[in-house]
Amino acid sequence: PAPAAEPARAAAPQLPPDMTVYYFCLLTRGPNAGQGTREELAAGQAAHMANIRRLADEGKLLVAGPFMDRGDWRGIFIFKCASLEEAKALVASDPLVQQQRLIAD
Repeated sequence: PAPAAEPARAAAPQLPPDMTVYYFCLLTRGPNAGQGTREELAAGQAAHMANIRRLADEGKLLVAGPFMDRGDWRGIFIFKCASLEEAKALVASDPLVQQQRLIAD
């Protein structure tokens, strides 16, 4: 029998030339959330905030903020950058994401 045909994939939509693309990231509680000493947690949070300031100063991070209900959704990032790959690299630079205290989606 002939191999099954791959389902057709829709082409990426063509955006008007004056449209800006933003990348939204939802930060959720990671498997290592809350682990560590008080000092380690404070140092991780300080490094997270320093990274946020750096990305904002570079003009890449437009919005960053927490959800205050202490649920599994921890916060958001909104990036203005060239591609999804760049947005993923910017998220990966976050110390709390690197430590899996936060998971980025």
